[in-house]
Amino acid sequence: MMQLTPALSSSTAPCYIDPLSRIIGVLQHLQVLLPPDATLADVAHLVLSMQQDFGSSEPLEQVIQALVGQHLASQMARRLSQQSRQEVVV
Repeated sequence: MMQLTPALSSSTAPCYIDPLSRIIGVLQHLQVLLPPDATLADVAHLVLSMQQDFGSSEPLEQVIQALVGQHLASQMARRLSQQSRQEVVV
């Protein structure tokens, strides 16, 4: 079983009594975020995909920052495209 170390103390981070409670908490968070019929295989596929893209030792914060950057870039490109189409119509 994978061991998760305690999170850095933060006013928003939940406190877990033991590693099993922490794993349960992580799985409950995933359950809320994923489709209702999601399986451990779905979670494993997601993690493996992220590992292929970023490497297995990349800190989660770095992965999140990179994904947010990609998302913002695509939003900006879409808005610029919409804006240029509107200018052509006018």
